[in-house]
Formats: sequence, structure tokens, C-alpha cells
Amino acid sequence: MSAPYLKTGYLNSDFRVFYLTSAEPRDFQSHYHDFHKLLLFVSGSVSYYIEGETYQLQPYDIVLVPAGEVHRPVIHDQSPYRRLIVYLSPSLFERYRALGTDIGRCFSLCPARRSHVLRVDRFQESRLYPCYRELADAAQEKAAAFGASASVSEAETLLYRQSVLLQFLILLNRTLDGGDISFPAASGSNPQVLSILAFINGHLSDDLSVDRVAEACYLNRSYLMHLFRRETGYTIGSYITEKRLFAARTLIQSGLSVTDACLRSGFTSYAAFYRAYRKKFGESPKDSRGDPVGS
Repeated sequence: MSAPYLKTGYLNSDFRVFYLTSAEPRDFQSHYHDFHKLLLFVSGSVSYYIEGETYQLQPYDIVLVPAGEVHRPVIHDQSPYRRLIVYLSPSLFERYRALGTDIGRCFSLCPARRSHVLRVDRFQESRLYPCYRELADAAQEKAAAFGASASVSEAETLLYRQSVLLQFLILLNRTLDGGDISFPAASGSNPQVLSILAFINGHLSDDLSVDRVAEACYLNRSYLMHLFRRETGYTIGSYITEKRLFAARTLIQSGLSVTDACLRSGFTSYAAFYRAYRKKFGESPKDSRGDPVGS
């Protein structure tokens, strides 16, 4: 039996920034987060898989992965895989949206542009590049990035880093309105798998037996199960369960009652929902209230 998708990483603040280098080839398992993820690809030979589509990355491509979407990088050779990664709390976007500024607009545009990747022309000459460098230096704990001495407090460092991140997001959103950015199409995808994923995600609160999915997608039941597992590495059942759990968690954190969240996310048994939720998130559904960014 295939293992369920992993919920990886944690975020107990508005954001976290990492600069990572993988020097040795490794297999990354498909996973998802309770928060949004921005990855700025620096170097390597890497494809990025997101919800049934694969993107061949070029240096300084910006990969946007909204919360709850299953993804993984695919490493093709031994060249160092370097990237800047930013975890972003949904509550951070909501707080600024309430002030009249949609700093997460780049994420919301992904479905309309049919791409999870942004490619900025002449990125190293753009206004985004200095912000990227400061974030990368900060993530590598270079005090020179802040032009400061050791007397600078941790709070001041965090505040400065947040100001640079906000500037990066604002500039990125402004770039979306110009002609210096493109949304590369996926380099590979299976239309049948995309159809399956679209149907599942559009009917999470409905009955989603394998037979119903097969009928809706005009596929033989056995072929459907084999295809989905071959392309994603997981069974249809595990994918549906993970998506429903994430949906329920989001509803609970938005203020919906646990019982209503259970039903609206497609679970027909509260006992089964409770067990699966506790196993996945390490806490009971009611304990998720007031934690907008997950564990």
C-alpha cells in the first residue's frame, strides 16, 4: 500500500527564508505544506512537478506553490541544486489584503495563466535581484547583508528581513503588469491525469469512489488506478484523503465548526475523520483553531 502524501516543513511565524544547496543527487518525495511556498531556482538541472504538471526550470525561475498543492523537484544530474525558498503564511496575505494590498497576487494568478512558474526577463538586471541577494545572504546568516554590527537585535534583523521580503513581493506583483515576465507552460503533463486531478479537486465534498472517478473521466477502473499511481506514485484513495484533510483544516482555521468542516470536506464518518486528522496533523481538529499556519 502506498504511503500518503507528506505534509512537510513547519511555519509558526509569518514567513521563513532558506538558501539551500543539494550537492548530491537525491529523490524528493511528493509532499505539500499548510502554507504557500515561493522557490527561486538558482542553478542545477531540475524539473519541478506540481499537481500533475512538470516544469523544466531555468536559472532565476520563480516557482509558486499555493498551500495544499502536492509538489516535488526532480533532479537530473549531479550538478549542485541551489535555490532560495520562502515559506509564507496565508495569514500574512490576509492581513495585508485587509489593508487593501494583495501581496499574494502572484499566487492567485497561477490558475488564470495556467502556470506555476514566473520567468522574469534579465532577472539579474531587474529591481528584484537586489532583494533576492539580500534574502539569500540573510538566509545564509551573513551579517554583512544587513550592513550591521553584532549589536543588532534579533527583532531588528527579523523586521529588516520582512521589509525586504515585502519589497520583493510588491515588486514581483508590479512586474506581472508589465511585459518583462512570462509564464512558461509545463514541459510535460498527462491530460488524463490532469482530468482526474481536476475532477477530484472539484468534487471533494462528493462521493469519490474509484468507480465514480473512472466514470467521470471516461477511463477503465483498473487503468485509472494504474495510471494514477504510475504518474504520481500514490493511490487515488491516499490523494483524496490528503486533499480532504487539508480542506478540513483550512475550514476549521477559518472558523467553521469541526463537524461542518468534516462534512464539507467530504468525510462521511466523523470517527474516521478524527482518526485521520489526528494522525496527519498530530492534534485533534478542535486544537487547530487559531493556528492559521499549521504545525
